Amino acid sequence: MKTHKKGILNRIKQPDIQKSIPFHMPGHKRNVNFNKHLNKIGIRYDFTEIPQLDNLQAPEGIIKNVMDKAQLLWNTKKSFLSVNGSTCGINASIATLADLKDKIIVARNSHKSVYNAIELLDLEPVFIAPAFNNKLNISGSINPETVYNAIFCNPDAKTVLLTSPTYDGVISDIKAICDISHKMNIPVIVDEAHGAHLHLSNCFGNSAISANADIVIQSLHKTLPSLTQTAIAHICTDRIDVNKFQRYLSVFQTSSPGYPLLSSIESCIDLLLNNKDKLYSDWIKNIDYIDNRISELNNIKAFYHGLSKNEVYENIYAYDRSKLLISTDNLNINGKQLFDILMQDYGIICEMYTNSYVLAMLSMCDKKSSVRKLCNALEEIDLTYPKNNKNTIKNTQTYDIPKRCMSIREARNKKSMSIPLSEAQGHICAEYIWAYPPGIPYLIPGEKITREITDILKEAIDNGIDLKTDNNDNEGCITVLCN
Repeated sequence: MKTHKKGILNRIKQPDIQKSIPFHMPGHKRNVNFNKHLNKIGIRYDFTEIPQLDNLQAPEGIIKNVMDKAQLLWNTKKSFLSVNGSTCGINASIATLADLKDKIIVARNSHKSVYNAIELLDLEPVFIAPAFNNKLNISGSINPETVYNAIFCNPDAKTVLLTSPTYDGVISDIKAICDISHKMNIPVIVDEAHGAHLHLSNCFGNSAISANADIVIQSLHKTLPSLTQTAIAHICTDRIDVNKFQRYLSVFQTSSPGYPLLSSIESCIDLLLNNKDKLYSDWIKNIDYIDNRISELNNIKAFYHGLSKNEVYENIYAYDRSKLLISTDNLNINGKQLFDILMQDYGIICEMYTNSYVLAMLSMCDKKSSVRKLCNALEEIDLTYPKNNKNTIKNTQTYDIPKRCMSIREARNKKSMSIPLSEAQGHICAEYIWAYPPGIPYLIPGEKITREITDILKEAIDNGIDLKTDNNDNEGCITVLCN
């Protein structure tokens, strides 16, 4: 299938566009001599909504064509493009299904963007927690029975919102969850930001799209060859009012099209429409190569890779093999130290780290030479840092959902003060506290701070986890409500 001749980039290159005299935005006016840096990064292709092109919020031409190709590739009812990442798609999805002060059922390990939508709409969240896998020190899948119980106790909830796969690559049984929710007339939103690749090949599978979720939001840039900020929101069933969703998407997304970003979305889709079988086959070969190399190591283990590739783990329904979680349990270094060693000694920058593992993300764009260098580095580290039996790494991943004392918005509107974390027990939190990545809050405004959570936050800090708050000026402090 030849898909590029009528595409965005081809249209922008046409003489009637390139030779037109711009007395419109943007201010750089495509003057390649005025700012040579902008010329290097593609100033000639940066246009606004001129008549010859299209409108992101009311697409009829070249942008609509990309949407149609996305709909074909992912086999959806409708697919909307985003140049504001998955965040605006998540916000639009929630606003489409829930009005002010409505109740929604939400996985507690949701991204911060979900909490922002809850705050903006002053919603009442019913939090459900994923099961925890103590062997791997990661949150597992959301149990369908947990969703059933939440809906049974809250039949007035407007939607169920889950993240699958998680940042760690854990996939939930979305098909079973959708069956339960739909029988009780509740639509399902899935934040599939890390799973844009799942639906497109049997090499992975378990996509929320094929599981009958109602709205699925994906960050193309996270796992596919597209520029940062590019994302897509899929309407997958007739339960969703498409016009209402499009209206709210225009509320949360910029009105400026960003044609370099949109063109990268189109090139990604075209590449997959034309050549995805070969691309996925080569991708799996790289993953299999990594598995073979890791299986030969004595100390380093990687979940669902190497010798544990076919292992069945408790509380985990399925796993995305493009995520390589490198455990430090059998090394005498923690996750932060392994991350730094890979970066400083080998020039390898991984995605994130926790106390007990490092996350490396694998994509179809990885060079074979890069994959070999990663495996060679792990082989050397495996020999250099064997575990000292006296060494123990504490885990900061699991804790009970804190008690919610008031809504996020109510907590935001009350007077607050900053106090040392060591004195925070018993107070009500007035800000978000999260590790970024992955951007999942430990605490949100309105929740009661317990000894358990302060201990977890202290352990995270001690192990080099980079915690973020709304007020990053006071290190070691937390903002709480005034008594």
